[in-house]
Amino acid sequence: MQKPNFKKVVLASAAVSGPERSVLGLGYRQFIMKTVLEALDKAKLTVKDVEVGSISYNERNITEGALGCVMADALGMVPIPFVSISQACAGGAICSDIIWNYLVSGRYKIGIVLGLNKPDNFDFRDAMGPIGNYCDYDFMLGFTHENYGHLRSEWYKQKYNYTDSVAAKWAWQCHWYARRNPMALANSGPMPTDEQLNDPGPAGYRARTATGRNMASCLVFVTEDVAEKLKIEPTYFNVSYAHRPVYIGNHFGYTGDERFAPYDMAEQPAIKIAAEEAYKIAGITADKIDIAQVHDLSSYDGMMALEWLGIVPPGQGGKFTAEGHTSIEGKCPTNTDGGAIAFAHSSAGGDFSSKIYENWLQLTGKAGERQVKNPKVTVAQAYGTHHSLDVVGILKK
Repeated sequence: MQKPNFKKVVLASAAVSGPERSVLGLGYRQFIMKTVLEALDKAKLTVKDVEVGSISYNERNITEGALGCVMADALGMVPIPFVSISQACAGGAICSDIIWNYLVSGRYKIGIVLGLNKPDNFDFRDAMGPIGNYCDYDFMLGFTHENYGHLRSEWYKQKYNYTDSVAAKWAWQCHWYARRNPMALANSGPMPTDEQLNDPGPAGYRARTATGRNMASCLVFVTEDVAEKLKIEPTYFNVSYAHRPVYIGNHFGYTGDERFAPYDMAEQPAIKIAAEEAYKIAGITADKIDIAQVHDLSSYDGMMALEWLGIVPPGQGGKFTAEGHTSIEGKCPTNTDGGAIAFAHSSAGGDFSSKIYENWLQLTGKAGERQVKNPKVTVAQAYGTHHSLDVVGILKK
């Protein structure tokens, strides 16, 4: 596979805050500041070294209309360009795509990607705001965020003849990883039982789906020559971003683009489009991936992601999970930090950045008890607004 001739981008360092149910007594600037300084310090850089920045957020309580300018000022990074994005759960991924493009162009050499999720609700999946996820009626045929996610999972189950036992298996494996991740809130409690994870009622459904958390994140990207000067062992980063129509009716036989026409709601062709481009840039194929971090707002979302990343064939994600291949000794250890189910669903704050952070820990041998043996190539995937936007990032030695 011939790679495009781009400048190489290296993940110099990364930091995420421990996911919290609520962060009270701190403004959002204070909340993110510690994470930014930690990430820069790891790379032996200061705020004055940064040439371009971006920040993603998905908050109801931030009133500033130009958050990029506000954060540049708060961090002492004026007058550098600082892009702000509000793009649901994949916002951090889109910011990474923006900074990657700045760096591969040769215009800049050092950039940071910030993520912020701090709504100050104790469980924001139960406390959706009046201008947020519970007002998606106009373009989702009356379905809310929660209801659409459930419908998508049920469609996948029926199409490929799965029961919630495979979702319970996925969730169990996430909790196994989380109990070996000091940052995960779940590691302080007992492992959920099979009975709890297989419960057909609302409690079981919640046990098999993502848990909302506050988080701040920072990724530091540099060009290869800067990494060499800083004496950083390079982990190369490449990324791609694709769209699928938001309107649910267009998730069935969409005629606007032939690449979507054969598919329905149980299939995620935008992931495939983004993945194929990211793999081409990185010079890899799907069979070279050692570890995957995927966006599992539900267990079935995670299975679909593995399928459309090309790690398993379509419809085989449940079987792959049931056979234990997402485990630390499996064919493709997946969501080794605990994923959205057992680590954190932090929306724009870290749904992508925390996955890149975990892959970075794995590639540098710093993942502790959940360390996968000798990984070389990893993938991270995040989506937003019902797979209307999908981003795939490759991190490799």
